[in-house]
Amino acid sequence: MHSFVFFRCFLFLFLFLFEFTSLFGQNVVSEPAGILFYNVENFFNPEHNEGKDDLEFTPDGERGWNRYRQITKENNICRVILFAGRWNPPALVGLCEVEDQEVLKSLIFNTGLHNLGYSVEHFESPDRRGVDVALLYRTSRFSVLKSTPRQVYLGPESRPTRDILHVKGILDGRDTLHVVVNHWPSRWGGEMVTRQKRMMASNVLRNLCDSILQSNPSAAIVALGDFNDEPEDESIRNLRGCLFNLAENFDGDTPGTLKYRHEWNCFDQILVSSALLPEGGAQKLVLGNKKMKIISAPFLLEEDPQFPGKRLKRTYRGYEYFGGFSDHLPVYVELVRGASL
Repeated sequence: MHSFVFFRCFLFLFLFLFEFTSLFGQNVVSEPAGILFYNVENFFNPEHNEGKDDLEFTPDGERGWNRYRQITKENNICRVILFAGRWNPPALVGLCEVEDQEVLKSLIFNTGLHNLGYSVEHFESPDRRGVDVALLYRTSRFSVLKSTPRQVYLGPESRPTRDILHVKGILDGRDTLHVVVNHWPSRWGGEMVTRQKRMMASNVLRNLCDSILQSNPSAAIVALGDFNDEPEDESIRNLRGCLFNLAENFDGDTPGTLKYRHEWNCFDQILVSSALLPEGGAQKLVLGNKKMKIISAPFLLEEDPQFPGKRLKRTYRGYEYFGGFSDHLPVYVELVRGASL
């Protein structure tokens, strides 16, 4: 309860100072445009959605999911978003493992993120558990022109998976930007057995990016997500030639974005088209750094009692509730004007 009250007080102070500085001469458009991706791990509402396998995340389900736990999860996600951007909240936030519009609206309005101008793009996907991808964006920084789900069809014998979300918009009133949010099929059942499913998702993303670049070779594309593969795996290498993977050389205090037993993996990645590489000229929108940053804030980690180093501070371990954050760390990049490099 004390941490909940502290967070609310912190958020109120943050929003007050943010609005104060905006009123007195701060040009928000001149600020870097932060882009965050975060697999928030099972962000459900407590109500059963007809047609979805979500009963374990209801009050009477195996996990005893309820409104209080949902609110705790909302505050944790908000804390990560604010931490990533410090005094300049991210312009764009890709999310995965969110159940529906209701949890996204609750996240925005109950935490005060709507006071920072955040809105949401989301479509229901055919995933049987009901988890989807979504994009949060600050309406003062990003105007949506078109938003489309791209189906990843795995064949008649496979469970349906998440769609890929493609959002085309205008950043800061001057730059067209394509944002593509991904959550590719997991390795559940074995990496080798499921590898082809991720290749299918990779081909959907590759075909989309090829189509965009064929129409406009200088198009600015940011593809981000939980790809459930490493940067050197075949499905990610398949994207070379159209996208540059910033996760091949990342910054961070951890060797990856998720940990299983003693091993770290970097499944959460951000890739961009060549137009956003910082070799561009003055006034061109480019990356501030060719490295992706893994957000490894101390509050996201805890001591690992079984294996060396830290582990993720999760919401659940098995079916035991701990009220933590996620089984993934978020990743982050910033776009700037070429003249400011």
